[in-house]
Amino acid sequence: KWKVVSQKLLPLVWSCRYDTPLVLTIVKILVILTKPLSAAAKKAGRLVIDVKSGKVPEDVIQGQIKLRDNALEQNEMLVDYKRTFVHHPSHIAKSKSGKGGPGAKKSPRGQDDKQEEGGGLLSIFVSLLAEPLSKTGTERTDADHLTIELVLHLFRNLLSAEPIMTGTAEKSCQSAVLHQELISLFERELVLDVFLVLAQELESRENAQYNLLLMEILHHLLRTQDPTQVARITSAIATKSNAPAIEKVNKGQGPAISPSRTPLRNTSGPPASTGSLRAQLKTERQNLRAAAHSRHSHFGGTLVVTRPGGRRQYVSASSLKPGGASAAEGGGDGISASAAMSSVDPPRRKNRKAEPFIGFGRSSASHTRQGAVISSNHEGGPVTRRAQQTLNNFCGKFVNKCYGPMMKSLKNEFRRDSVRLEESDKLVFFRIIWFFSQWWRVSRGSKSAQIESEGKKSNSAVGQLIFTMDMFTFNLVLNSTDNFHQRKKYSDLMQAVALYHEMMQLLQEMYLSKDSTEHVMALGLMDRLFYANEPLDRLPKLLSWWSPGTFTREYLCDLVELCHVTLKLLDTNSKSCQKDIPADARRKHKFKDKKKREEEERRLDAVERMKNTAAEFDVSSYFAKKIVSNQLVFMYTRLLTQYKINSHHINHHIVALFLRLCKFTIVQEDDGSGGANDMRDPGKILIGGKTVTLEPMLYNINLLTTLNDILHDVIIRRDKDYSSLLSFATLIMRHFARATESNPMLFIECLFRHPAPHRFCELSTNMYVSEELMMIAEREVLLEEQQKLMESQLDEVGEEDQMHESSEEMAPDNDEEVEFGGEGDELEETNIDSDIVATDSAGAEQEDKDPERWNGRRKFIPKRKRPREDVDGQLTLDESSSPSSVKHLGQEDNISSDRVKRSKILRKKFATPDIPSDGEEEFVDNSASINPARLVFDDDE
Repeated sequence: KWKVVSQKLLPLVWSCRYDTPLVLTIVKILVILTKPLSAAAKKAGRLVIDVKSGKVPEDVIQGQIKLRDNALEQNEMLVDYKRTFVHHPSHIAKSKSGKGGPGAKKSPRGQDDKQEEGGGLLSIFVSLLAEPLSKTGTERTDADHLTIELVLHLFRNLLSAEPIMTGTAEKSCQSAVLHQELISLFERELVLDVFLVLAQELESRENAQYNLLLMEILHHLLRTQDPTQVARITSAIATKSNAPAIEKVNKGQGPAISPSRTPLRNTSGPPASTGSLRAQLKTERQNLRAAAHSRHSHFGGTLVVTRPGGRRQYVSASSLKPGGASAAEGGGDGISASAAMSSVDPPRRKNRKAEPFIGFGRSSASHTRQGAVISSNHEGGPVTRRAQQTLNNFCGKFVNKCYGPMMKSLKNEFRRDSVRLEESDKLVFFRIIWFFSQWWRVSRGSKSAQIESEGKKSNSAVGQLIFTMDMFTFNLVLNSTDNFHQRKKYSDLMQAVALYHEMMQLLQEMYLSKDSTEHVMALGLMDRLFYANEPLDRLPKLLSWWSPGTFTREYLCDLVELCHVTLKLLDTNSKSCQKDIPADARRKHKFKDKKKREEEERRLDAVERMKNTAAEFDVSSYFAKKIVSNQLVFMYTRLLTQYKINSHHINHHIVALFLRLCKFTIVQEDDGSGGANDMRDPGKILIGGKTVTLEPMLYNINLLTTLNDILHDVIIRRDKDYSSLLSFATLIMRHFARATESNPMLFIECLFRHPAPHRFCELSTNMYVSEELMMIAEREVLLEEQQKLMESQLDEVGEEDQMHESSEEMAPDNDEEVEFGGEGDELEETNIDSDIVATDSAGAEQEDKDPERWNGRRKFIPKRKRPREDVDGQLTLDESSSPSSVKHLGQEDNISSDRVKRSKILRKKFATPDIPSDGEEEFVDNSASINPARLVFDDDE
């Protein structure tokens, strides 16, 4: 209210700029006044007060209202202080003098040219750092450290000032423009150069204490910027500066002006000619007409609506105007009215499954197609482009000179878990690494052509970014992902995954680098991430953690790119290592004893040992067991529904993974050309298995509906960026139509999610012929073969019986045998033994007569052919008698010992019994309950 900063302090600094003690005192006051809000104040400013329920007492409500009003008022004052510094008359006069050229007018305040050349208000604070930074070692005193710390904190406070609640699009746009103007002002007043000098000397002892403060300054400096847009701004300006019209203007103006200070023309806004006033009047008329149709259109403010799930929704009057602030947020040309309305006023979200992504109005340039603009930073005016050009130059200098010393200093703080660290410092550290990594990756492609034209060759693929490509940084990031997921900090998890994706991109560039050192380092990182006994890879977990309605679209794009880079890197390394190391050498290392293998590994070089491990790694098994799931297909399908917004490479990665599923074989087709030494299973020979792939996983209703929309989209048919997507959609729909002709059940199967995708693919391809059916078929084939074998053995036994009968006809009589045998006692013993043998033989033939037998512990015993009836008095079974009755057709004395042996052989071949616990053989006759037409074996046979 008193405007102390704008009317008292800043004019005093400008008028007494050479009085160093006075300026330092004012700096202390400014640091206190511009101090950022605490976490509690920010929470109070975003507090939602429950007034209607009546559950909260009135005094509590009044206290909450007072807290919120105080926090919002304090935040508004901080933004006002920032605006006062940026729009100071000294800065405006200097910018006008820089734009005017040789014919520029003097400032209206009549200031001297020396003061204009000396800089604006911020240059006074920068001049305070000249003497302290020039001192090194013990020469720098405590007063010098205090001066450096005060000035750096003042710059940090100015950068961190931002509104807590941006209820309207106009307010958020003004805040973004103010921040970008401050960035451009920092470049003109040499503030960014001070940051570069300090960061470059962070390894020295006197500057090490400023590492965390510089990290916080970098965070606020790069907070609202997109690294891809910053890296592309150089090529965009170069194409515009090469236009013939601009060349003619430059020729007439004389000496060229630096690109950072050249006024850029805003192509999205109204022209800077006499027609600008007409365009402005036309815009105001359109706003008035739009406001006339709405009730209470002259009222402003923001309404905070609390949904039942606890989600807040901010509704403002400006966001409801079709041609007002929403068009301003969209960035001018290139956005239709419907797109602008959808970015500001998104459709209502009924549940998480209906809307899988959160974070409307936010988009990354690396994940978004250039024609589909969502965020306000994509198509900015001259202020945005000037700030991006400034940051692009700053990033180039910082990465080349300051990235290594600063990152080593910060890693030391995290490594020893310094007490100076705060809870949010880890996330700030991740964001800084992510920004410079993505900027380097995008800008390196644009700079490669320029380097080749200049004849400069650099073998390094990552430059000084290699200081953060070590196991400590990987462990810090991967452990943080687990921690953030356990605590359900999904916004922090998104930042950690984005950094992990950029690090994997840099790892791929290191692997393909011409520098041997970077290539060996890449092999070591891959060995620890994927090939170790306890790998650090988190990709399978990250894929399983995704759920609709929890994460943003950018997070899913990062996961898709991470999966693509990981699989591509594993495939490339596996093929390269298999070519370098022959298969015989790998087998020797694999099958030797552990002690000998450890001794040989010690003798081998570390690089050869890593290559051996990579050559033995099964990429197909990793993909099938850890990556493939129904969750993966559902995720990719959800992202494919945004095919109009997705960038070209995102759609390409989705199609590439789906094609990998289509080509991944889980069962190879059996062509049946086995020959005489064919060792295939009889069931597979009988059925004839087909080649089974994972393509049936794509036959689900979500993906088929999305592909149908793609094929019926007329706009993308002639666009080359969508050619691969259209070909893939046509291929899948054609294959699905052919599959449904042979298997109509797929029309029903596509409506459900199958828990076992591999089994579903095998069943649907083989017409639901499962392993149980194949085992039954194998059993039938084995039974037939066993039946043929038994018949052949019985035929051989029958031929032997006939031959023996013919030999018995030629034998002498029984009396002669008795006489030849000896005395009568011996004859009686022989007759008794013959009776026992005849009884046993009769029992065996009675069992032979039964079609099937049940044997105690065994299930079924197959039927065997009955011996032929013998006319000459041999043993036979009486079919009319009971199973236990036996009749003799001849004398018992005529049975020879050879015939008894053959009877026992038959019993052993066809009716081998189980041995009971007492050691004796038992047979149980269950022929009445057995079907003689079916033969079934025990499962153990």
